Amino acid sequence: MKRALLMLGAVLSGCGPAAAPGDGFDIQLAVSRGLLDQISAFQVVLVKQGASLDCVTVQRACLKDQVGADRFVPVKDSAGVTHQALRFPISLQTGTPNTQDVSLRDLPLGRDFALVVEALSKDAPPRLAGSSCNYVKELTAGTNATVFARVEMLTTPASCDPSLP
Repeated sequence: MKRALLMLGAVLSGCGPAAAPGDGFDIQLAVSRGLLDQISAFQVVLVKQGASLDCVTVQRACLKDQVGADRFVPVKDSAGVTHQALRFPISLQTGTPNTQDVSLRDLPLGRDFALVVEALSKDAPPRLAGSSCNYVKELTAGTNATVFARVEMLTTPASCDPSLP
């Protein structure tokens, strides 16, 4: 797991200095085999009022078409720039399942969030190839428990472009 984090850090270091450790959590992404050749990146979004989301429904279509932008928790990239979502390039570790470790830092403390990970297809513009949705009950000071997100391939591909600014 540490090796994957180091590899991700090396990839992201080209985008600016790494963010200082802060309030947040690690995410272990697991990807279904059917998605491996179809995806180019993961888009990670933290949403307020997570308990009000129906994760089964959220995973079938683009999040931005289901949730107002005012519910997206601002997240910072490795250069400290704030976004509605973070995009991580594919850097999967071979195994069963194939996994990748990423993390979110410098998050606001609070309760009732949902973490949505969307797999972006290689198409131009990208399409939603798969998704994961997890409830995060509380974010406390320091590092919180790791979230395990299993990104499953959609049985019926979504035609929407999930890209967020």
